[in-house]
Amino acid sequence: MIGFLVWQLIETRNAVATTTVETAYDPAQAVQIVRGAFGGPRAVLWTMATGPGTINMRQRGIHGGITMSITITPRPGAGTRVEMWASETVVHFGFLIRFADSVNRRKKAIGRLLS
Repeated sequence: MIGFLVWQLIETRNAVATTTVETAYDPAQAVQIVRGAFGGPRAVLWTMATGPGTINMRQRGIHGGITMSITITPRPGAGTRVEMWASETVVHFGFLIRFADSVNRRKKAIGRLLS
């Protein structure tokens, strides 16, 4: 039980932390790649949402989901900077975030797609 709780705390911390990826893709290509990371079979799990990012996706859930925000900005010279974080969350027990692992998996997938 304690191991599970520690794992959840780590997942929560990683979900709300901003993950930054710098890529050689131009901003328009980066937007397409990020949107594609939420497509296919995952499309039934995620929906567009409002939020502070260039792209904001909310995980569907019975009691509300987590919103992942992604900001895409051009880098000086060439390339793009992509920042990802959980902008809206459902908190349990004051410190655990529902669906934090889903955000972390999308962050990793987007990072792989952009590299």
